[in-house]
Amino acid sequence: MQAPCGGEGQCGKCLVKVREGVEEPTAAERELLGEARLAEGWRLACQARVAGEATVEVPASSLVAEHRIMSEGVAREVPPEPNVRKVALRLARPSVDDPRADLNRVMEALGGGVRPPRRVPALRSAPGVVRASGFQVTAVVAGDRLVALEQGDTRGELYGLAVDIGTTTVVAYLCHLAGAGVKVVEVASDLNSQAQFGDDVISRIGMANTSEKALAELQHAVVEVINDLIERVIQEAGIRAEAIYEIAVVGNTCMSHLFLGVPPAGLGSVPFVPSFRGAQYVRAAELGIKVNPEAGVYVTPNIGGFVGADTVGVILASELDVSDGLRVAVDIGTNGEIVVAREGELYACSTAAGPAFEGAKISQGMRAAVGAIDSVEIGEEVRCHVIGEASPQGLCGSGLVDAVAELVRVGAVTEAGRMVRREEAPGLPEKVARRLIENENGIEFVLAWPEEGYAGEAVKLTARDVRETQLAKGAIYAGMELMLEELGAEPLDIQELLLAGAFGNYIKRESALAIGLIPSLPVERIRSVGNAAGVGARLVLSSVAERRRAEEIARRVKHVTLSEREGFYDRFADAMMLRPLPV
Repeated sequence: MQAPCGGEGQCGKCLVKVREGVEEPTAAERELLGEARLAEGWRLACQARVAGEATVEVPASSLVAEHRIMSEGVAREVPPEPNVRKVALRLARPSVDDPRADLNRVMEALGGGVRPPRRVPALRSAPGVVRASGFQVTAVVAGDRLVALEQGDTRGELYGLAVDIGTTTVVAYLCHLAGAGVKVVEVASDLNSQAQFGDDVISRIGMANTSEKALAELQHAVVEVINDLIERVIQEAGIRAEAIYEIAVVGNTCMSHLFLGVPPAGLGSVPFVPSFRGAQYVRAAELGIKVNPEAGVYVTPNIGGFVGADTVGVILASELDVSDGLRVAVDIGTNGEIVVAREGELYACSTAAGPAFEGAKISQGMRAAVGAIDSVEIGEEVRCHVIGEASPQGLCGSGLVDAVAELVRVGAVTEAGRMVRREEAPGLPEKVARRLIENENGIEFVLAWPEEGYAGEAVKLTARDVRETQLAKGAIYAGMELMLEELGAEPLDIQELLLAGAFGNYIKRESALAIGLIPSLPVERIRSVGNAAGVGARLVLSSVAERRRAEEIARRVKHVTLSEREGFYDRFADAMMLRPLPV
């Protein structure tokens, strides 16, 4: 069931219908639903307390549907240099003249530069492996340390996992690390099950800070998803989980903390200080990840409180760190991260855009899933495309931007964001004008009539939805302007604008330009780079040189806190106008 607000009774996405067996409505339910809907039996699942035998009807709009998750991104090939490697050894058998210890025999065959294992299991298993294999073994070396021995020549059985932990989704890439190049073998993705505790990082930080048990629940939730993805990719590839010897992870700062089970206490209040920033390298077994017990997990470094390793991944994948011209990357997800780069200088910030583009705070908003309207066109009539060619249930981010842009274009919404009454827009085609309706909730625009919608429910865009769109896009644009000021540049100076993430990939550029979500640049200067953060995770899995580069990037980026910048709120107010910017 959907729960963007984490059970706080604020989003209204967990609607159920129940008439008996529950306690009286809470204040949150009365405010959000109103007496008329309560009288019809509608309640919020997160608020209604069961008081006896009850029959509950759960509408499809409250369920979590199959989602469209972005896994691919801009490709960049690098010379393979993974942190873990395998070396086949043919050892001389012991004799009276050569009584060297088994482990010494292995270490000397490996040559200098490799240190012996430091963990007891590897030490204990060495004699048995060496002798059972007839002194023909494969040494597994991570960095400069021997971590395991395997019988025979297993050099071909060497895999790694790159993981992008998003606030909303988790993507895992199974990669073959042996041979001339690192190859992606299988990809799997799923929703981040931490969403049951709240769709946004602030909710999860708040929960994690309540107790050690709560933090452990959050950590277990994301590890469980990763283990499920591992099971899927190894089954598809036909390999054993034990063949995975290295994992590389990216995620925002909060996700990195929760993945490792590190308290994110400092992220919950100004000045938003993380518990750690640098790269971390731990054992998979310590985190409960079900791969080879000796596998290492590399967690890519963060930049600041709300600009994390996923942004480092975007910079790495798109090579913003070596840009000559002015280039900007915007990752519009649950949070909005912005990076500006020119001639080696890098600035980054996170904008308080809110989760509107992911469906939260939008009356009938939903993620990009089957049943979501993802594009809207208005002519003599309204035409909506629905993911999965299904009956419409709600509106995802790309559909929201399309709908607002089209309504502004035809005059049903003003540049200031006001949805007009039918009589105030005499030029609208009749079939479009009749979709402007007024009720106790104010003015709404019907995108899909009840007979078209799933289970006989209409899909509507409200005046409040338009305002939420303005708030989100205003924060992003104002943040971009202030970042550009750090380089003495203006929006129209941008030579390339990169849109990262699923929203950036599916959004219609013309609609984003029309409402001023992005600067009024020629379309050819705007490029979607998909899941660039996931590409970054694959790069640090593939190459220790890329790891060093990622660590250098994290040190070089100048992190800017927008709320502390003079003039941010004035720019934010200006950027809320629904028109091409700059004007």
